[in-house]
Amino acid sequence: MSDLLSPLLYVMENEVDAFWCFASYMDQMHQNFEEQMQGMKTQLIQLSTLLRLLDSGFCSYLESQDSGYLYFCFRWLLIRFKREFSFLDILRLWEVMWTGLPCKNFHLLLCCAVLESEKQQIMEKHYGFNEILKHINELSMKIDVEDVLCKAEAISLQMVKCKELPQAVCEILGLQDSEVTTPDSDIGEEENVGLTSCSTSAFQSNSSLPVFAASGARDDNPTQIAMSPNVSRLTPA
Repeated sequence: MSDLLSPLLYVMENEVDAFWCFASYMDQMHQNFEEQMQGMKTQLIQLSTLLRLLDSGFCSYLESQDSGYLYFCFRWLLIRFKREFSFLDILRLWEVMWTGLPCKNFHLLLCCAVLESEKQQIMEKHYGFNEILKHINELSMKIDVEDVLCKAEAISLQMVKCKELPQAVCEILGLQDSEVTTPDSDIGEEENVGLTSCSTSAFQSNSSLPVFAASGARDDNPTQIAMSPNVSRLTPA
């Protein structure tokens, strides 16, 4: 938990203020550190649900290498990327995540964005379980925070514009009350259930939307994620 406290202490410059900020932060994070680790299990399941929607082929590959449970993302989720980025990058990353924008559980989309960047190397080099774990661990301090934020926000914007999303995905991203229609389907059971209705045009229809939250400034040409007709790709256009 000291990983979570150190940035707060650095910013607050006062132990009392830092303590109360930390106590409030742990209201959100305490399930990550409970004995049953239910918070971690839930997040890994949610991440798997999102990744399967975005790239079912990559998920199938990971499953074939006994990595389908995404345990190699455990540290990312446990302490919110604290050991993956420089200290200054963490201050920026956490500030974005604490806004609650552009969607609920945005940190899971950050994971998807990082995995998208590494997917090609993992699959082309036929990494197995140990190689995948080693490769992900060695990404520490090598990830471009701006690139990851932009990719993750692009994914979220395109999901919001999608006319239909599986109910499970809408719940993870907090889109239940949006205009997105949500057919009753469980993506965790069948990877193609409820996906065909999210066509490529639906995901690309937000091409004129500017990026605000992640980049900190308007960008009239945000990163776009090209989706196949069954929404099985997570490759930047």
